[in-house]
Amino acid sequence: MTAAVAQFSERRAARCRSVGRLIAVLTVALVMGGCRLDVVTEVTFGADGSGELSVAVRIDGATLRQLDELGVDPGLDVALVLDASRGWRAERLVDADGGLILTHRRGFVDGAELVQLLGELSAGLAAQDPALRFDVDVVTDRRGAILLTGGGGVSPPATLGVLLDGEPVGPSGAELAQLTRDAVRARFIVNVAGDILAHDADRVEGRRVEWALPVGEQRVLTLRSDGVGWWRRLPLAVWSLGALGAGLAGALVARRRSAQRREQRPSEE
Repeated sequence: MTAAVAQFSERRAARCRSVGRLIAVLTVALVMGGCRLDVVTEVTFGADGSGELSVAVRIDGATLRQLDELGVDPGLDVALVLDASRGWRAERLVDADGGLILTHRRGFVDGAELVQLLGELSAGLAAQDPALRFDVDVVTDRRGAILLTGGGGVSPPATLGVLLDGEPVGPSGAELAQLTRDAVRARFIVNVAGDILAHDADRVEGRRVEWALPVGEQRVLTLRSDGVGWWRRLPLAVWSLGALGAGLAGALVARRRSAQRREQRPSEE
């Protein structure tokens, strides 16, 4: 099996060039090692319809050891495409349990650009590769109103990608799909600026909605939110100047009243 694993390592490491390919490598490592992978795709909209997309992958310690044996550095591979020159910001965090959280963030100006970024998560991957797959349409306006429709899910691998004497090794098909369901937990989270008018999410907290993404199929994603008032769309600097002006006005009024009271005291005596 050593030669087969080496062949798998070279082929997968060469293909791991995006978040989607990272998930492909990790999923196979998870199935081979019986580990767990958490993937969170999160969108945060601002009051003008722009926002930020983040994709966070948590890899537990056991999976990290599997990847080390395969000679794969997930952080390095992802950075080859999702780098700063394309607007992505990368973060690496080791949590209390020794797991590694890899997060990549990128801003977008409107719903159309967000759709493009979500599509890039599975760009270049074949149908038999595991990946986050979103087929959504997002419409935004300058008041922060959001209309998101479509579907999303995780596609399982068709095979492990390991060959021995030219023949595939390990589970495949429905068996491998079930192993992937046991190993991968994927969520899609959207934060909106206005009130939520309609949704089909699994969980809602304030203006935050969350869907669990299934493995092996896509589920319907629907979200509609209202816009926000003009006062919430003002830049922070305007609010700061307004607060400063209000504070100065209050101080002047208090000073004037104090002076008037001092002037009235002699006549009252």
